[in-house]
Amino acid sequence: MDRNSLLKSIAIKGYDIGFGAKKHFATFDMACKVPNFIALGTLTAGVVQLGFEIPGLISKILSVLLISIGIASIFINHYADKKQEYVDAGVTINTIYQELRNLYFKVQGTREDDEERLEEHEQAYNELIKRFNETGITQQIVFSDWYAHYKFFVQLETDWIEEQRPFKFKDKMPLAFRWALYLLVGSLAIVIVTVVVLFIYNLLI
Repeated sequence: MDRNSLLKSIAIKGYDIGFGAKKHFATFDMACKVPNFIALGTLTAGVVQLGFEIPGLISKILSVLLISIGIASIFINHYADKKQEYVDAGVTINTIYQELRNLYFKVQGTREDDEERLEEHEQAYNELIKRFNETGITQQIVFSDWYAHYKFFVQLETDWIEEQRPFKFKDKMPLAFRWALYLLVGSLAIVIVTVVVLFIYNLLI
């Protein structure tokens, strides 16, 4: 692999590894914090139900919502039991990310005709990739992608990656979030058009 190809490969993999580290941290954070928010929310809802007279339909909706939250907390507890594994993996992958960044700058400082040195760098690169593949945990908590995007682009220094792989809007926004945003905008547009049509219709009749 020549110098430019190695630099590009390191940068592309740097994105994967950096995002992977933040995704493990995101799962750890959510496994720690979400159960507390759920507990506070259900306690508050229970107090409201006891302290105020709530119409029957609203009370049923609230009960169904609390049951749904309770079911969700069961799945979240699965990750809470293994949260130490996620933080340990995140720390290890973050270390790999830093080593990969250092390797990138070493390759930058290597002459294009220094084939022996470039081969050493390529071997080090392959070893880091191997460590990453052996460390990562495949199963992550739902919405960890969204939180990991924030952690990656806000908390992590990524200028060296952007030298080889410029980030676009679609990279910085999770796909599911973009679809949710499009759906929300589309729904609002339909509501506005419907209201305007009904208003004009009422004026005409």
